[in-house]
Amino acid sequence: MLRHSIHCLLVAGMVVGCGEKAGISSEEATLFDLNQTLAMVTMRAGRCPSDVTELTNLLSLDGKRLPTATAGKKLVVDRTQQRVVFVDVTPGN
Repeated sequence: MLRHSIHCLLVAGMVVGCGEKAGISSEEATLFDLNQTLAMVTMRAGRCPSDVTELTNLLSLDGKRLPTATAGKKLVVDRTQQRVVFVDVTPGN
């Protein structure tokens, strides 16, 4: 029941935001935006995405792009916590 309620709230939030942005924005998504989208994708697909690129199509509907990581960092999906986080880049990755 709780899962269904959360899903309804996420869908309602997306519907409210539809159509507000006519052009492509250079606005970056926040970690909050990414984690909301991750939760929605996880509920729809029944699995946590393995990569943040799986979220980009949904973010582009809102006119946002993935945030630019600072030097030495990259965005990843922490599948254990089911969160999008910045992590240190290790040599070879």
